[in-house]
Amino acid sequence: MSRFTLALLFVIMMISGGFAAKALADGSPGPVSYSNGDVATAEKECDAGDVCATINKSNGEQIKVLIGASGHCNSYVMTFMRYQKDQLLGVWATPTDRNPDTSGMMGAKCGGFRNTHMTIDNAIDMGIFQNTDGKVFVLFFGGAPATGTNAAAQ
Repeated sequence: MSRFTLALLFVIMMISGGFAAKALADGSPGPVSYSNGDVATAEKECDAGDVCATINKSNGEQIKVLIGASGHCNSYVMTFMRYQKDQLLGVWATPTDRNPDTSGMMGAKCGGFRNTHMTIDNAIDMGIFQNTDGKVFVLFFGGAPATGTNAAAQ
């Protein structure tokens, strides 16, 4: 192959790789509507104890997503609280991902936060990310901009 052809292939690979990275990172704080009628909305950012996101289910239930603190070398813990009207139906928690710990000449070093994706009720694709200031934020994937009465319930 000529140098020109190789250079052209390299440029095409770089451009297509850039589009793929943008598509993977494309999400929304919402409100985002899903095909099953659920609507998800996230706060701009959240600290420990804050509600990071709210999901209004098409069946009238609501799921609030809260974040807990992350201690030394520990992941954040996302707490999910499911309500029907104002009655708490259930609570569950899931840790966020983190990078592996490493060891070196100065001893062990904790692995840091790693972007995390969670699927809620087999329909909602939620990503948890961290700003450079350490605050966490949530984005929703796979839905469409919300319209209608369920979006207004936010």
